[in-house]
Amino acid sequence: MAFRSGTLSLQTDDQKKDLNHSSECDQIVQQRDSCSYTYAPIDKFGVIGRWFRHKLLDGILVGTPVLLTIQKHRTSNRTILMKTLSFLGTEDFYTALFLCLMWLFDPRLGRLFGLLMWVGFYITGFLKTLLCLPRPPCPPVVPLEKAFDWALPSHHSLLGVIMPWYIWLYATLHYELSTIEMSIVCTLIVLWSFGVLLSRLYLGVHSPADIVCGGIVGVLVLSMWMQIDDLVDFYISQQRLEPQLKLIGCTFLLLFIHPITEPGNPSFIDTCVLYGVGCGIILSRSQRSRYLGMPALLETQPDLLLISFLKLSFYRMVLGVLIITVLRICLKQVFLTLVQQTYRLIGLPCFNSSLYRKSMPPNPKHYTKEFKIPPIYLNTKIDDDKSDSSQSCSSSQGEESLSEVSKDEISKDDFDSRKWFSFMQIFSTVHSLTSKSAEPWDVTIPVKLVVYCIITYVGLEFVPQLFTMLNI
Repeated sequence: MAFRSGTLSLQTDDQKKDLNHSSECDQIVQQRDSCSYTYAPIDKFGVIGRWFRHKLLDGILVGTPVLLTIQKHRTSNRTILMKTLSFLGTEDFYTALFLCLMWLFDPRLGRLFGLLMWVGFYITGFLKTLLCLPRPPCPPVVPLEKAFDWALPSHHSLLGVIMPWYIWLYATLHYELSTIEMSIVCTLIVLWSFGVLLSRLYLGVHSPADIVCGGIVGVLVLSMWMQIDDLVDFYISQQRLEPQLKLIGCTFLLLFIHPITEPGNPSFIDTCVLYGVGCGIILSRSQRSRYLGMPALLETQPDLLLISFLKLSFYRMVLGVLIITVLRICLKQVFLTLVQQTYRLIGLPCFNSSLYRKSMPPNPKHYTKEFKIPPIYLNTKIDDDKSDSSQSCSSSQGEESLSEVSKDEISKDDFDSRKWFSFMQIFSTVHSLTSKSAEPWDVTIPVKLVVYCIITYVGLEFVPQLFTMLNI
């Protein structure tokens, strides 16, 4: 009896421990759920995805002292210079450069430049949305530019690597330039590329980790593009519409696997804009057999004097940009009204991300104390002092470290949410039609995709014909 009573006593103590352990775990779960985490699509890959995101966030925050040191040396003149250099990495500048290459210098380089720009936009937008990592802490960093998308990798740094250096590599492979000409081109490329990267640090909108990661990804993209650019140009240069339509259809599938972006985030919209530009380039190339008179100014008049070249270039750029601008404004209004009325007629909820962005705070994507990402292990205890440090719930036989947590103890969410379709932009939006609460559709996405496809096609096919007719 004594033995039995002792056993009963031990069982009672164990039951008390189990009850206390269960209550502790319930409190931890409630505390975890009460935290306003900023989730990212990569979190749905489980422990590995969240661990990778934590490490990248540490890399972003560790570069804050560098930005504060640069911030102490800001002056008005340096700020103007850095904003100018930063403009050299924007889509507005690349668009003007793309048209300049097509109308004045080398259409082949121009169309490959435009397609590479679309590749860069897609990869940057995909990775940014996949990771959802913040920009430098604000405060203490004071950004001099508004940013509505996530930070890593830096969009400017990736494009600042692939776009200038592709021009340099293309020139060395296809042009016979003198030593002085090559030196001048190389100097401009270096100042352009590294100036864009430095400007993002000076303006306080990117950490060194963002710049480094963007540069590394840019080098990888450029190296792969150099292996296939001739094949891409050969494929789209076939004088049949069928190959071009196949390429457009295959690349459209890439938009389906783009991670979901929150309202106001321009990453996916910019990707769709550049997809429209790419479609315009491909369709224009497929029609080249029907329209002749499309070469650039230097191709038609290679022995043109410098003064005459500058004068004709000025006429072409002013007239061409004016036509493209007016056409873009008119088409945007027409298609925006058409899409909005169509959505309302069908009964789809919709919103305009351009208008929504105006109501957002000045620095919505910068790191603050309120920014928290889910812990690596979702069933772990959150430390009050350090929100990103956690410990697993201990069992009756003792506590286990994070490295010793078995797969059976990982939250069920790690397995149930590992579905590719759960974080795809277009699929999730279309799939919401069958749900009780449909996700709103952004009207600017189809509008900009179609509009930029049309204006690119017009700019590459009909505007050069106008130049020929006007003898400029």
